[in-house]
Amino acid sequence: MYDEIMAVYEGREGLPLVFQPRLRHWFDVNFNAGTLPDRYHGMYLDEVYRDLGVSPREVWGPRRMGSELSGYFALSNIEGDDIQVWTRRMRGYGGESEDDYLVTEIRTPVGSLRQVQRYTEHGTSLMNVEYYLKGLEDLKVFEHVLGERSYWWNQNRYEWGKKRYGKNIPLRANLERSPIMWLIVGLMGFKKTVTMIWRHPEAMKEFIRVLETEHVKQIDAYRGKPVAELSFGDNMHQDLCPPPYFRDYVIPFYQRVMPRVHAQGMVATSHWDGYVKQLLPLVGETGLDGLECVTPLPQGDVTLGEMKERMVGMFLRDGIPAVLMCPWTPMETLESHVRKLIEAFYPSLILGVSDLLPANGDLERVRLVNGIVEEFNEGL
Repeated sequence: MYDEIMAVYEGREGLPLVFQPRLRHWFDVNFNAGTLPDRYHGMYLDEVYRDLGVSPREVWGPRRMGSELSGYFALSNIEGDDIQVWTRRMRGYGGESEDDYLVTEIRTPVGSLRQVQRYTEHGTSLMNVEYYLKGLEDLKVFEHVLGERSYWWNQNRYEWGKKRYGKNIPLRANLERSPIMWLIVGLMGFKKTVTMIWRHPEAMKEFIRVLETEHVKQIDAYRGKPVAELSFGDNMHQDLCPPPYFRDYVIPFYQRVMPRVHAQGMVATSHWDGYVKQLLPLVGETGLDGLECVTPLPQGDVTLGEMKERMVGMFLRDGIPAVLMCPWTPMETLESHVRKLIEAFYPSLILGVSDLLPANGDLERVRLVNGIVEEFNEGL
């Protein structure tokens, strides 16, 4: 798999197409719900991948509850000596429900921050109900936290992965979302971010540059490590980041950091799993090498033709709408889409499901798609 994926990064033709779907969400929900098919009882996730005959993904790193990065390799945060991070699980929140919640408090000499997340059904992920950053005073506290933070590459974990997966070890590792999406999705929430930018434009502009400094630290921490692709987990969606925001905050950020990524001999992608029809015409200005998870019709809002037209010189990860993997979609519809997708994007394609295999998805459809891929590869 190493040579095949490197060929995608380098734009080389003639090597087999890689099919690398995300199965962890399907596995985790069905495991916790007690609905795993009998065939997979007693198996670890990477063993499910082997049974299906497809390339492993989301199996390298440890489980990170509530994160889109679950199972991918990523850097570990090392907090400063004067930073304390406390977590506790609680039942109920503000008298509003009896669901389970995870409360995280960051305590520093200059103030404290608090985040509350709710466990989703079956406890496989988390969603924010209270964000760390609630006002101007919190920006200085978080800036202090980041100023003390460093990042660590776990070489022992890499060696473990290399031994377990051999040539199939994933080459992809994670970076934090770009600053504006980090605020909107992870730190402040959409409403508060928009309000703060309107009311305190200079303070927010300065803070966004503080967040960008953190990306530089993360990219530098990957220098010399056995990683070929760095992925920004943006969760890009035009309703959260409309074109004016994209022009003001996203394009300039990527134009500044992409030369640093390339100087390390790496490529970079961004995770685009929302509606992106208004943003695709702008993506060429970012300097990104590829996009992950762009979702075409009927689930997303773009056609394969529009994706191909706007992603000139870029590669695509995924491309199969998740709804096509569900049992109510005719098999013929799935097969037709996969063949058109391969025709449109190969060799600039690492095939997968956009965004992931749903918990109620039909796992045998993964086997079907793999058969189409094998047939295509035999004809090269």
